[in-house]
Amino acid sequence: MEIKLQNTTTTKLSYRTAGWAAIGSGTIGLMAYGFLFTAVTSRTDWVISNYVYLMFMAHDIGVIIQFLLLIPVVFGLFKLSQAKPQGMNRTTLNVGIGALLFTAVFLLLGIVKILGDGHYTIPQGVFGVWLMVANWRLSGVLGKGLRWFGIVVGLGLLIVSLFIPGYAIFVDPVILRIPPVDLTNYPEPPMDLANTILHQMIWIGTIMGVATLPIWTILLGAKFLRERGAVAQLG
Repeated sequence: MEIKLQNTTTTKLSYRTAGWAAIGSGTIGLMAYGFLFTAVTSRTDWVISNYVYLMFMAHDIGVIIQFLLLIPVVFGLFKLSQAKPQGMNRTTLNVGIGALLFTAVFLLLGIVKILGDGHYTIPQGVFGVWLMVANWRLSGVLGKGLRWFGIVVGLGLLIVSLFIPGYAIFVDPVILRIPPVDLTNYPEPPMDLANTILHQMIWIGTIMGVATLPIWTILLGAKFLRERGAVAQLG
């Protein structure tokens, strides 16, 4: 009985931590997206102004915090999935956490100008794939609507991640240069068909994944807090 009580208390605490971390991540994610939207809609030239630069910087810092807060959320999903035989294994858990950490690290390296501004979208895309796989396997654990919402979000993040390699292949490989090129000394590439398609893809992916990830995260946080309440009643 004592061991059962201890396990129940641990589970309750882990769901509470995951729930509040998810809500915090979602809240900060919405703010970060607001900074990104402001930066993109305020940009009028190839070389960005100081104001636009600050908006992009605020977005990057916000996403670092957003993704670090998702780490206990991934742990919470792992614990929640153990209720089913097809639940996550440790490898799946590690891939999710690794994708979150690499996204945060790539953003930090982008801030200090070691990597390009958009390179973080590549590990973010890996997290998108992880999100699709995880939600697909959480049938019977998460509600159908929340699961499909998560799959759409993951697909959106994956689409966004295709911009960097697509741009390097079809427009200009300079986007992969490390450290990144100084835009003030580099001509703006033409908005040809390939460039237009890639920018349309990143717009669609952003709406599907970047803008909606915080909303899905907040809904998931509410789910975790309800699970915590259910565990408390069992205890």
